[in-house]
Amino acid sequence: MLPALMVRFNLFESDDESDAYNTGSEAESEESEQIYRESFPYLLEDEWFLKCFHVSRDIFKSLYDGIAPTLLSQYEATVYDRIAATLRYLATGTCTSDRGVGGYKAMPRAEFQAMFPQTLNAIRQLICNQHISLKPRNRDEQWEATSYFRRILGPTPGVAFCAVGTHIPIAEPSEQKHLFYYKYGTYSLNALMIFDHRKRIRYVNASFCGAMHDSHLWNSSGVDSHFAQQHAKGNEKCNLLANSMFPSQPWIIKPKPGIVDPTFNARHERALATADTAVHLLKNRFKCLLGKPPIPYTPPECVAVIDVCCALHNMCLDENLPDIK
Repeated sequence: MLPALMVRFNLFESDDESDAYNTGSEAESEESEQIYRESFPYLLEDEWFLKCFHVSRDIFKSLYDGIAPTLLSQYEATVYDRIAATLRYLATGTCTSDRGVGGYKAMPRAEFQAMFPQTLNAIRQLICNQHISLKPRNRDEQWEATSYFRRILGPTPGVAFCAVGTHIPIAEPSEQKHLFYYKYGTYSLNALMIFDHRKRIRYVNASFCGAMHDSHLWNSSGVDSHFAQQHAKGNEKCNLLANSMFPSQPWIIKPKPGIVDPTFNARHERALATADTAVHLLKNRFKCLLGKPPIPYTPPECVAVIDVCCALHNMCLDENLPDIK
């Protein structure tokens, strides 16, 4: 079995107290706080943020407020500039060689490469556990999900999620490159994602090599135990759809083999398309995931990029932001 790249966050449940990012010193001086707050461009329109970074002004501001106290004095660039360059890269796949829109100024390459890992990890710790969770957010959520999928599938019990594996192109790794080889001379991470009926990402594990089969992805992720526990508790509204390459489990609804039930298989394909559409929306909003060019970092750093994009995707859905074409 191929190894996972790194220790994962616990994305099964969300806890406000434990997930809060430690912003460093408990007593920031009034002077320091004033410095970082004044560096945020309050006069810029929301439309400008959407064009530049594919996220809203409010999302940008929440990231800024969450990590600014920690990142205040570690680089010459302001906290705003560091977050802007990071989000610009996620949105377009570049930030050091473009003019952006509306006067956005690209950060010099050496400066970007120096600040990017720390800024990205600060954002990751701030938002990922908070915005990616399999735990229902309210009492009606599972009922809404099962009703949505029942309308497409017919009388299939308790489907609330869709699971897919999607390849994220990365630069050629320096070690064990055969594990990441995908096809046509490219390299990738194979990311396991679970979506709900609203196209929110409820679970992501991008720490697997591109050569790994979908069934190995599922068996190695550890997420199967979550669904096993739910079924052991009698939760009949926690099944999920997946393609035929996933392992057989009572809670995984796959297409039926051959021509046993072509009508069901057609409905299954239509329902599972919810996940395919969600992946398309994710990669269109954060074009660094499209592989043009591939993410030019080490595999563990690429995992962090994917995690942050998934959490930001959910935040954009929560604000009903328009899709990016």
